[in-house]
Amino acid sequence: MSTKKELVRKWEQASLKDSVVFSWIVSEHQDVCLRLLQLILPKLQITSVHDVKGEYTQKESTAFHGVRFDVYAEDEQGKMYDIEMQVIDKHDLGKRIAYYQSNLVRHALLAGQSYSDKVDTYVIFVCNFDYGGAKLPVYTTRVILSENGKLIDTGEHNIILNAKAPDLSGISQGLAAFLRYVDTSVATDSFTQKLDDYIAELKRDSEKRLGYMELEQEIVAREEYAKKKALEEEREKIVKNMLNEGYTKEQIIDLMPKLTGMTQNDVVALYDKLCVK
Repeated sequence: MSTKKELVRKWEQASLKDSVVFSWIVSEHQDVCLRLLQLILPKLQITSVHDVKGEYTQKESTAFHGVRFDVYAEDEQGKMYDIEMQVIDKHDLGKRIAYYQSNLVRHALLAGQSYSDKVDTYVIFVCNFDYGGAKLPVYTTRVILSENGKLIDTGEHNIILNAKAPDLSGISQGLAAFLRYVDTSVATDSFTQKLDDYIAELKRDSEKRLGYMELEQEIVAREEYAKKKALEEEREKIVKNMLNEGYTKEQIIDLMPKLTGMTQNDVVALYDKLCVK
């Protein structure tokens, strides 16, 4: 668990790349949310947003039952948006996109509506790494038929931004300035200066400071729990495989500490959990 000193330092150094700061800034300032969507999706000509929620400003949603979006918003036409900040490549972005899309899509069509009435859904990841590996600033996905390349219109859109892109000449100046700001925290236009001002204002808020440190502790605890569960599941899988291959209890107790670093007592407890009815 992080110490108070470490949490204070992290708060002082936190920029827009920090998912908590990003969620607060974009969800609590509707003008920022609107402008950001306009920069990322100019062809949609979005004029207003509403029902803007952040993961850390409204954790429980009556509609989404605890699904955690960094920022959720709807536009004037009912289109639904999820905007996520991702700094570290955890090599699970594809599955995360699918997860967030599935949760948006579940609410994109009301009971009794025709499929043609389903509103479009957008999952946007702002990444500080090059997920696509082609040094491009923007990547998008689409569904096609493998056999002939025919495009299937699902109404589900995924956009992945790369703040590390070396060449931003192919996108608008506004989006380029935003991506550079994500990467460097240096404001170069009116929008990024506004972001900078909002972040400075946020840092002066003592309640936000305290809330940030509490949230960071919660996030760390959640991650540690997830790692612990994953380790337990992996160990259970190993023992189950050994049982299926005919290993005896004594052999498992002898081998598991060498394979996993578990104590023999822990192996016995795991064996009994799986085998004793």
